Amino acid sequence: MYGIPEQRCTGNSCGYGDSHVFRFCAAVALLVAAFSLFGSLFAFGGSNAVNSWACYYGSEDRTDKLSGFDLLIVAPNGQDTVPLRAKGRKVLVYVSLGEVAAKSPYYEEAKSLGLLVRHNDNWDSWVVDVRRPQWQELLFTRIIPDALAAGYDGLFFDTLDSPIDMQRRDPDTYKGTERACVDLVRSIRKRFPKLLLCQNRGFEIISRTAPYLNYLLIEGLSSSMDIATSTRSDVPQADRDFLIAKAKAALKANPKLVVLTLDYVPAGDKLETDKAYKFSRKLGFVPYVSTPALNEVFIHAVAE
Repeated sequence: MYGIPEQRCTGNSCGYGDSHVFRFCAAVALLVAAFSLFGSLFAFGGSNAVNSWACYYGSEDRTDKLSGFDLLIVAPNGQDTVPLRAKGRKVLVYVSLGEVAAKSPYYEEAKSLGLLVRHNDNWDSWVVDVRRPQWQELLFTRIIPDALAAGYDGLFFDTLDSPIDMQRRDPDTYKGTERACVDLVRSIRKRFPKLLLCQNRGFEIISRTAPYLNYLLIEGLSSSMDIATSTRSDVPQADRDFLIAKAKAALKANPKLVVLTLDYVPAGDKLETDKAYKFSRKLGFVPYVSTPALNEVFIHAVAE
């Protein structure tokens, strides 16, 4: 994803390739052990349902605009979440699971632990070896607690595509990376059973991680923009079909999953924004349209 220099996404921008906890009565206590795995998967979040969402990585106060959305994804230490959560809005904070940016406060530690395996020139960040226990320790003792410190309802996972791509490039050297990514998401769910969790892309593993998630984000379902030229283009039909198929596979693995879409359109282009919203909603997904910087909040009323 665009927008956070300290924790940035890799590769191409589109990445192709219930608040209630279940309560069991004493009469069924013996069933808990037998169904412990499946029970734990849905012991979080109650209803995931949202009608609208927005992604805002800016640091300016946008409470007035953001309060009109049900679900929000924000940058660590960016938008103040207190007034938003007081209004019942669900707020997720960005966490990079597969990369460490050169400007990140965790870069030197990750480097000293030998976790960095490839430089991402696009974002001046480094792909990490997610198979290493030192990476999970850094995530669970520093990165995730630091991200959650300001008070959030959950986590938004980005950059899982990066280590997965390493296994695709060199399957012998990075064997087991996909499995490690799945294990990582599973471990986060186990460690934080009540948090709302959203995964961005990671389509190679989404059928395996979906049972642990509340939300799946798809970037570029209808419209994308070239970062260098700010030129908008339609997403090719073959890529759309791929994304829709992956979303359906995730929903099959977890029928409670909510699919979010994020399309990029130049500010003020109402026609293309309308098209993106309508296409997403027709599929039963929850759309948001913004510019690649994700530093402003765009409220759009779709023309009927």
